Amino acid sequence: MSVTEESGSSISPVVHCVGLTADAAAHVLDAAQGSGLNFQQHPTSDALLKNVGPSATGCVLLACDEASSTSLSAVSRLRCHFFSMPVIAVVENGSMSHAVELMHSGVYSVLTQPLEYRRLTGTVTVAVENSVRERAGFDQCREAAFRMKAATAKELEVLQLIMRGLKNKEIAAELNLTIRAVEDRRFRLMKKIGVESVAELVALAVTARYHEQGLTPGSGRSASEAGTSRCVRGVEIWVPDESESRLVLEHGCYRNAAQFREASTSMSFQRGQGLPGRVWEQRTPVFLRELISTEFLRSHEAGAAGMTTAVGFPVFREGEVRAVVLLLLDGREHVRAALECWRLHPATSMLTLFSGTFINCERLRRLSEFVHLPRGAGLSGSAAEQGRPQIFTRLADDPTAVRGGAFAAEQLVSAVALPLMDSGMSAPDVLLLLNSESGPMFSLMQVWRREPGGQQLQLVQEACGGVSSLMSQISEVGQSGDGCIVDQCQRRRLPVLMENGTASEGVRRTPGTAAPSFAIAIPTMNEGQVDAVTVLGSHSP
Repeated sequence: MSVTEESGSSISPVVHCVGLTADAAAHVLDAAQGSGLNFQQHPTSDALLKNVGPSATGCVLLACDEASSTSLSAVSRLRCHFFSMPVIAVVENGSMSHAVELMHSGVYSVLTQPLEYRRLTGTVTVAVENSVRERAGFDQCREAAFRMKAATAKELEVLQLIMRGLKNKEIAAELNLTIRAVEDRRFRLMKKIGVESVAELVALAVTARYHEQGLTPGSGRSASEAGTSRCVRGVEIWVPDESESRLVLEHGCYRNAAQFREASTSMSFQRGQGLPGRVWEQRTPVFLRELISTEFLRSHEAGAAGMTTAVGFPVFREGEVRAVVLLLLDGREHVRAALECWRLHPATSMLTLFSGTFINCERLRRLSEFVHLPRGAGLSGSAAEQGRPQIFTRLADDPTAVRGGAFAAEQLVSAVALPLMDSGMSAPDVLLLLNSESGPMFSLMQVWRREPGGQQLQLVQEACGGVSSLMSQISEVGQSGDGCIVDQCQRRRLPVLMENGTASEGVRRTPGTAAPSFAIAIPTMNEGQVDAVTVLGSHSP
């Protein structure tokens, strides 16, 4: 395993040990050699910083004493020095609060002594793979930035408008040029930087921006580590046509994506084709982590609109997929979010992570892959047992929960769990959407439920900005009228999407809650009838 620099020289990853006991270091040496990795031992973090340059790849295993305050300082210094080498904390059997504190400080993982060989090997191997990938991403970003320097100011003018989704005619009008002049500038730029399509041009420009912002793709780290992001760039509802042979777009809501909107309205998908078609065929959520570089059929338009990640999930009715919902996300900026699909195994009554995408939540991803939740336990287990959607807030308040420490470390504060009912399966998959406080996917979340024997849905849970509404206010809210998003969802037995003034009027909410600029209502079905409706809204679609 190695990473190659521009000069062609190869840098082999190294597993570095700092301050470990002889016995622990021997275990790490065995694990490194067993994985084909080099090994070095250093008495102190100062010695490591003195002898190893910031561009090194590999990982650092650092002894962290709970009784000493120097561990957190050492972690901070190492993370600042190495831009692509993760730090793994090695502790004695300490408290959960110490582990959470270390995770907050930015360590990649926490291992407890005595070191268990299998977990040690797995953690080190994945950490080194991430290090090599991040270093390669950094080099890729640097190369893209170098290539983009060849662009003239006039060529960049055209490129910026292309990335805003404008067509040649619109760009010409904006710049007071002829269409031929716009085409000439674009052609010269593409030839100069060595790309053959507009999609490649946009992808290269996006990659160069990573370098300008101090980011690498998927790293989620910037020099400032500040600011918030509007994560959701678009939401779509796809439904089968009259012949039941293709999916067509029923409604799409997008933010600053005119070109993407136009491309979407003219498209349809067969089973297995594109992201909507794959969801339709596989009958389960599908996660695309890189839209620009995958088979996503609207990759050019997605790149221009700033969409990097997408999640599609089915809505069932009496065993058939009656709609496919797509969430189109921007995971490039410093925002944290996680979308997971949990599957219940009837033989064991345990839920495991089936698939997911983790936007700058690498620690949660690593933990979740090893977690097994009994039915009724945890966020997804509770929703699976009840067969109804649920909203969870204050996720980080209980560090002793199965994933509470990881939620705290990733700054995830709220979640909504959607059991994918009426699929005909013996147990439903559960889709879990986790929000951070700084840049939530959805600032408004509601669950409306039908009580046994009743027909009207009542608001039973609401969270705004990750905080639960007062229960005394919830009792004042009910669904009413054709313009209500919940009423429409219940009558149609399909997802309903609203935006702008329609969403402001159509979403019933507790007094004092800000009106959303867009909202989607998702039905939870039981034997063909709407048992609950989940409303997800945001002030910035």
